[in-house]
Amino acid sequence: MTTINFKVDDQKKKEIEEIAKIKGFKSVSEFIRNAIEDKLNLQKLIDEFIEKNPPIDLDKIQIPDFIPDGKYLGISRNTIVTTGDSIEQVMKILYEKFPESAAGIIRKGKKIEEFEVIFSFFSAKNTNCYPQIEIENNYYPILKFAIYLNGKEREILGLVDTGASIMLIDDKVFEEMDLKEIGVKSILTANGVMKQNIYRAPFKYEEEILELDFTHANISGPLPIQALIGKNFIDEFNLIFLGKEKLFCIQKL
Repeated sequence: MTTINFKVDDQKKKEIEEIAKIKGFKSVSEFIRNAIEDKLNLQKLIDEFIEKNPPIDLDKIQIPDFIPDGKYLGISRNTIVTTGDSIEQVMKILYEKFPESAAGIIRKGKKIEEFEVIFSFFSAKNTNCYPQIEIENNYYPILKFAIYLNGKEREILGLVDTGASIMLIDDKVFEEMDLKEIGVKSILTANGVMKQNIYRAPFKYEEEILELDFTHANISGPLPIQALIGKNFIDEFNLIFLGKEKLFCIQKL
């Protein structure tokens, strides 16, 4: 076994000792070994994911002549895997058939209209990484999860929104639900403070089922999402954004 020595100042040493104690490690050495192993495992997970699911490289994507100009092209592993007449149509197929390798959407012969979206300790264990979907050099962290509608499970796409404190469901999905409000809360939005009815329903990510409060609104737009994933969902997991790699990773606690 090789010994590695490194120096830290007294303040940092105290912080490390305190964290090791809080986390229940027998020694600082055990804590540091564990932290290094977690970091290496996470980096390995990221490297393996990127190797299997490279980011979009337009020079590697061969667009056949028979595809008409104006068509939207769904890209996975630098290959066209679906085409459609809208972002919504293409993204739906991408996330149904290629949820872990949906790299982005381009448009043949025409530029995609620009739009903005304004809404309001991590290890590799039990961690899944997903690509942020690319549209015209903008990246969006979109997660597929499920909601129970009248006892039946339905998969939907949600935009991870760290600025939202509560889940928000699109009106079209909410209309399919048979729920009574559990209360009324003041919600701070871009348009000011509004009174909104609050509901509660089961949400599911993988095998984790969460009873969460939510409200609803019309969130139709260029992104084909049916929900904003707020912090009452996010706080049940560890979440990390890898800006350089254009990935986001979610870890079950």
